[in-house]
Amino acid sequence: MNYISHKVIFKIMLKRFTLSIVLISFLSPTLQATELEDGFQAFSAGKYEQALRLWLPIAEKDNADAQYNLGILYQKGLGVEKNPKTAFVWYKRASANGNTDAMYNLGIMYNKGRVIYRSPKDAIKWWKKAAELGNSAAQFNIGVEYFYGRTLGKDVPKAIMWWKKSAKSGNKDSRAALYKTYSEGLYGVEKNLQEAKRWK
Repeated sequence: MNYISHKVIFKIMLKRFTLSIVLISFLSPTLQATELEDGFQAFSAGKYEQALRLWLPIAEKDNADAQYNLGILYQKGLGVEKNPKTAFVWYKRASANGNTDAMYNLGIMYNKGRVIYRSPKDAIKWWKKAAELGNSAAQFNIGVEYFYGRTLGKDVPKAIMWWKKSAKSGNKDSRAALYKTYSEGLYGVEKNLQEAKRWK
């Protein structure tokens, strides 16, 4: 029984567009932290053009968090004309500098093929890279891929492993997947109500 649809995965991306920006204003301990924080305050106040002006100079100096933030602005059309292709470029730069949320969003873009050519293999590459660096949403998606065997090949134990990593970081989607898998005994997994309760 398929309970995780491609649409659900895409909705998770959209949710991260609005929520993950909260996280990235506090990550840089460098001299650029002030600009990053000031940009976040402007963003929170709905002053998107001001946020863009604050983030752009440090993004051009390879601050990964600022680059990711610019991707958000261009993806959503906040303070700038909506341009998913420009968002893609900023996510690519942020990913090269280690931002796992940007890697996750690149994976979504490749998976959907709405901005760049559709390439499930490239989607997996970016999700796996982000997952290995601890991004819980990417870990969830890698688990989905192993669970259904779309691109990576079906491997339910690996799916469970990735979902558990993700769930331990607080990812609700992975917890729900584990609960359903154990409570219903899906895809050859032995039904285990005690284990299911751990993840409810």
